[in-house]
Amino acid sequence: MTARRPVRLSRADEEYRPPTPTDGCVACGELAAHRSAAQAAFDYSAVSDANVRLRAHLLDAHRST
Repeated sequence: MTARRPVRLSRADEEYRPPTPTDGCVACGELAAHRSAAQAAFDYSAVSDANVRLRAHLLDAHRST
């Protein structure tokens, strides 16, 4: 068995990862909770919307992705 080389993600691939909320930020927590509720309800459109809103919040309030 040969060892597999690690897969390197391009910048475009990283944009598909869900954003990570900042610890201690109330707004991040609320957006993450909304996303979790949408995931539990299998509402993937709402999951996507929550990710967009969280990513925008991170850029506006925390200047990160």
